[in-house]
Amino acid sequence: MPIHPLLTALLVMDALVLILLTGAAASAFQVVLHWDSGNTGKRQLRLQSRQEVWSLATSLTIWVYLAAGFLLIWTLATVLPGLVPGAMCGTGVLQACTPDGLRMLAFRFLAIVGLMCWQRLETLNRSDPLAALTATNARVLLMLLPVVVLAAFATVRALTGFDTGQPVDCCTALYDRIAAAPGADQPASRVSLLIPALSGVTTLLLVLMAIYRTKPPGNLTRPTALLVLSVIWLISAAGTLVRHLAPYHYEVLYHFCPWCLFLPEHNGIGFPLLLFWGLVAVEAPAQWALSRARAAMPEPSRAWDLMNGSRRRLLAGLLGFVLLAVGPALWWRWQFGLWIGG
Repeated sequence: MPIHPLLTALLVMDALVLILLTGAAASAFQVVLHWDSGNTGKRQLRLQSRQEVWSLATSLTIWVYLAAGFLLIWTLATVLPGLVPGAMCGTGVLQACTPDGLRMLAFRFLAIVGLMCWQRLETLNRSDPLAALTATNARVLLMLLPVVVLAAFATVRALTGFDTGQPVDCCTALYDRIAAAPGADQPASRVSLLIPALSGVTTLLLVLMAIYRTKPPGNLTRPTALLVLSVIWLISAAGTLVRHLAPYHYEVLYHFCPWCLFLPEHNGIGFPLLLFWGLVAVEAPAQWALSRARAAMPEPSRAWDLMNGSRRRLLAGLLGFVLLAVGPALWWRWQFGLWIGG
């Protein structure tokens, strides 16, 4: 493992998150066993006080975890390539971390989505004088703890297991595979299912959110449809960006590398793109969770207010990603009169 201050800071932040979440999980376990909102006994009052403290601590922990996630992406994209021979971006670093690098990113993504959904539910719960969602949120937190543990374990293995003395191919291997692939001489702008899929799903999401604005959902049908469409949008958006739109950011044909978007020579455009994409990934399941919890609340209007805020953030993520991703392609077309592939 290369000794670097950023790697040390990342591991320390992960350790802090684990310590705080373990304490919160211990409190959540007691809530699951003994919570009784109608009881005014000493144990219930002590449990309420303890739960409130750990709820605030967990909310702070989530922000630390988000900061650690940003630090991880920045380190993988801009710092570690200088320590791995042959690496030009995060692609080469992940090659050196294989297979733990991809597991680290997958587990951390699931943990962030889950924790942000918990935070939305906890915000709703704190607005209720009876705290009707306390037991439910405690169960959710207990289910999320193993995911955070697996993410931390994969992070430690990935960051301590790669060998800086072993050269990697990075994007060079990508160019070799593209050159040897059948049809490599075809234009990069050829039509595929990704572009119409992204356009169609984006339109459906905008229509569904417009309906949301005027009429609250009476059941889980619309939130479920929103969640399913958002998952399809996330997949098609990532695929379209890498396969069709990234070359316009690089101004290089057949450069299908997502990690180079984070480099300073490309203005770090990958960071805002990831932020907008992540907003959709977080707010779509949060919409579903809030809609499900709305039925259990004595004052559903507060849940509806939170759902409106979540919907606005989802819309901002959707439009922000599309504008940033598609903008360079449209500029290229306007400037040169043709697409980058001819």
